Amino acid sequence: MQCPYCKEEILDGAIKCKHCGSMLGPPPRPGGQGVFGALFETVVRIWKGNLADLVLLTLIFMLVVWIPIANIGFIAGYVRSIIKVSRGEGTAQVGDIFNAWDCFPNLFLYVLINLIIVLVLHGVPFFGSIASIAVGFVVFPGAFLIIDRGVGITEAYKWSFETIQTDFAGWLAAYLVGNVIFFAGAAVLFIGIIFTAPLGQLIFIQQYDRVKSGTPTIII
Repeated sequence: MQCPYCKEEILDGAIKCKHCGSMLGPPPRPGGQGVFGALFETVVRIWKGNLADLVLLTLIFMLVVWIPIANIGFIAGYVRSIIKVSRGEGTAQVGDIFNAWDCFPNLFLYVLINLIIVLVLHGVPFFGSIASIAVGFVVFPGAFLIIDRGVGITEAYKWSFETIQTDFAGWLAAYLVGNVIFFAGAAVLFIGIIFTAPLGQLIFIQQYDRVKSGTPTIII
């Protein structure tokens, strides 16, 4: 059969594409949902199947993410844990949050540079705010590459710009839907975020794995 995301040939019954690493849900129907619709179905299925572990992971993450500087490492650990779940490589464990310090220097520098750029742009009347939003969108894929593969910031920026150009619609859909879901949880007495944060992250990660070749795979 054919992977609905990267269109490569895979084994019948595979639950994960060996080429792009995407979890496989029902293939897009002709005239029906598009690629993002299929991606979202996959995300919801993974989220439901791991909800208890993801909620606990997010609850502990929310308790420690307020610690300055160290929170960059906690974010990396949180994202890596959800990457593991998304790829079918294991369950989310609280200890994962504290086990991603190998990528901390590059991720910290990447976040710091982007923060400085955004702050400078905010000083420009009107267009500065719009530009800062655009910058945030363009560079956010690179953070996943740093967390996943520990690459340097130069490679992260290069790949981030390239992947946005290659699949602008896919990244825009993931960025908008993922953030809307995240902030919807924050709006519900804030406690809702422990449910919506992992769902939003799964959307980002599935999009990342869909466009990034050579990710780890599991075929059953």
